[in-house]
Amino acid sequence: MVSLRCNRRFSRRITQYSSAPFKAQTSRAFRMGINLIRKIKLTQLAMYQSLLAFCLLIFTSNLWAETNTTVTPSEPKPHIVITTTLGIIEVELATDKAPLTVRNFLQYADRNYYDGTIFHRVIQGFMIQAGGFDRKLSAFEPGQAVKNESVNGLLNLKGSIAMARSHDPDSAKAQFYINLKDNRSLDAKYGNPGYTVFGQVISGMDVVQSIATTKIEKTSHRFVHKPVEAIEIISIRRSLDP
Repeated sequence: MVSLRCNRRFSRRITQYSSAPFKAQTSRAFRMGINLIRKIKLTQLAMYQSLLAFCLLIFTSNLWAETNTTVTPSEPKPHIVITTTLGIIEVELATDKAPLTVRNFLQYADRNYYDGTIFHRVIQGFMIQAGGFDRKLSAFEPGQAVKNESVNGLLNLKGSIAMARSHDPDSAKAQFYINLKDNRSLDAKYGNPGYTVFGQVISGMDVVQSIATTKIEKTSHRFVHKPVEAIEIISIRRSLDP
C-alpha cells in the first residue's frame, strides 16, 4: 500500500510538470533568457562599434594634423661683428637664453655706443673686458642697468661673451668681457649670483688671443690691466648674414 501511494504521488508530479501550463512557462522563460542574451550581445556590439569609431576618429585626426601642420622654422640667432684694431670677432647672441641682456646689448650697438671704446682690462689666461672707456680713459655714459640672467643654462666657458657688473647682480649696463678659458667660478651657484653669459664667439678667437697676449701696464688703482697700446673697438654691428 505504501509503495502504491508513493508511485501515485510521483505519477501526479510527473503529470504536473508535463502539463501544458508548465511547458508554456518553461518555453516563455527560455525565450526571455535568449532575448536577454541577445540584448546583452547587441549592447556589447554597440559599445565595441562606438569604441572602434572613436579610435578611428582619433587616428584620422592625428594623421590629418601630421600631414597638414606647417612647421615654422625657428628664427636664426642674431650675430654681431666686433671690429677692432687687431681684427674682427664675430659673436652669436643667445636671444633664447638671455633675451633681456641681448636686447640691452643690441641697443648699445645699434646706436654706435661702442665705437671708439677700448679693451681696458686684459688678464691673460682669464678674460678681456671692454665697453666702458675710450683711449683717454674717459668713461662712457651707459643707460639703465639690465636684470641679471645668469641662471639660463649658459656657462662662462672659453669663447663665451658675458656682461661685466659691480657687486650688485642687476648692475650690468654696457661693459662686457670674453672668456679666455673656462671660468666656472663666474657661473651662478648657491650663494653666488654669477655673471650673465649671452653669446659665443664663432669666429675670430685668434683675434681674442692676440688681444689677450698684448703687453699691459698699471696706470692707476682702477686700471691695473690696461694694454700699453690701446686696442680700440672700431665698431660693433649686427651681421647681415647670420
